[in-house]
Amino acid sequence: MKLPTFKFIKKIFSLSYLKEYPWKDSFQSLKFLPRVFSRLEKIVLLGLFGVVIFGSGWLSYCSWLGGTKLVAAPGGQFREGLVGESKDLDKNLARLVNAGLTKYDKDKNIVGDIADKWEIKNDGKVYEFHLRDGFNSQDLASQILAKNIWQDIDISTSDPQILRFTFKQPFSPFLYTSTAPIFPYGPYRIAKESKNEVDLAANENYYDGRPYLNTIMIKLYSNQDEVIKAAKRGDIDGFGLPNDLVQIDGFSRFEMSLPRDLILFFNLSRPSLQDKNVREALKENRPINKELNLRLVTSDSPKNLEIAKKMIDKWNQNNIKITLDVKDNVTLQKTTIPKRDYDLLLYGLDYGEDPDPYPFWHSSQIKEDGMNLSNFKNLQADRLLEEARQEFDFKKREEDYAAFEKILDAEIPMFVVEHQNYYYHISKKIFGIDYIVGTNEADRFLNVASWYNETKRVKK
Repeated sequence: MKLPTFKFIKKIFSLSYLKEYPWKDSFQSLKFLPRVFSRLEKIVLLGLFGVVIFGSGWLSYCSWLGGTKLVAAPGGQFREGLVGESKDLDKNLARLVNAGLTKYDKDKNIVGDIADKWEIKNDGKVYEFHLRDGFNSQDLASQILAKNIWQDIDISTSDPQILRFTFKQPFSPFLYTSTAPIFPYGPYRIAKESKNEVDLAANENYYDGRPYLNTIMIKLYSNQDEVIKAAKRGDIDGFGLPNDLVQIDGFSRFEMSLPRDLILFFNLSRPSLQDKNVREALKENRPINKELNLRLVTSDSPKNLEIAKKMIDKWNQNNIKITLDVKDNVTLQKTTIPKRDYDLLLYGLDYGEDPDPYPFWHSSQIKEDGMNLSNFKNLQADRLLEEARQEFDFKKREEDYAAFEKILDAEIPMFVVEHQNYYYHISKKIFGIDYIVGTNEADRFLNVASWYNETKRVKK
């Protein structure tokens, strides 16, 4: 007995039955085709036909996938939540709207930005930056002068493609200084700005090619809890925090180790703080056998306030009377610090990638526009700082800095309360984020031109 399946297959490939119908000589006779097969045979035949069509389509799709690759495509938006006030926006926009002569790569090496190469001449007294096409040395020099920065440096623009800086003495940290984003040629432009939000559009003329993301929106939130809730709702794609206590599903977290410390400065101009034993007791939370009435000044940031209150509580337990005086950042930077109007100052310092302590500890910086916040004077320390600035042998510079650190440890003009890192959280729907490095929070956008959330396929 023949099986039905084999009988059906034989029927399909046999031509003998064609004689039963008049459609062998005419395509119009196809209407008689249904009479050839039974109902079950029709279903099986249609199924086989469907498998052939699907298989052909699948093979074509696999062939297309194998011959193409997924790449970034222009389009899309990135939304960031920022804890702060409108005055905090400018420093966070720096890497978005501006560019530097140089910048950092993923390994924190200095690479070209507006300048594509540079030369250091005359034993470190001359720096020549060779500009990329489209940039003019006279234009950049005028912008530097207008911003009133990098003073006491002779700037030459005799060649329109070379920006030349000449110092009176060798100045080894300047290559790091050149990473500052001070020129308005960044990957984005401000399109719209309000009190609590800034919208940016891609710079179509960006020297390194148009960024992938069409727009970036930065929205302000009043506190950390609000920005975390916004991330969980899907209202934002990225946010930064000063701690690593949060992990949100669908977000990746990058840690930036910043050259930043929160420091308690002693104002050594105050008679009550000129005794090193008093400073040491305050640092170590030990009782002091003398009456003190000191004022601690800090900013109104929630974190600084929390730390300052805890420190004061501990001192009060040792019968050391210290009052807290809170200032907003503008008052602190424009009035309180220039006048050194404090006994104790809780303040954060950004040292930069090149840890040049000169601006913060050399005695020449004991002035209103200087940043020697302890009014610290030490001739040996001054000499070490001066030598380090002129030394291009990094090993010798490190030796000078180490010797200087020993002096600070011995004299106690300050003590470090906390080393500060930065944790950046970004949605896994945003791609192209190979690294988050830098010397401050704004550097999280160093490679923002490569970020994307739209893709397309192209031939391999």
